[in-house]
Amino acid sequence: MFLNVFKTARAHIKGSTKYPKIDGIVTFKETKDGVLLTAKINGLPQSKDKCTRKIFWISYT
Repeated sequence: MFLNVFKTARAHIKGSTKYPKIDGIVTFKETKDGVLLTAKINGLPQSKDKCTRKIFWISYT
């Protein structure tokens, strides 16, 4: 009855008061092999030091 009802979902990402410039959209799309996740996020903080890895991550509790 509810098969294939939710094929796409979106989440709006907003930064905290510490990082108010963070803003973006994460999209989840169902595929035959699983779920494809895409993220377009602007305003991520940048260190003044040389970046050894080009990775940002989001943690939550």
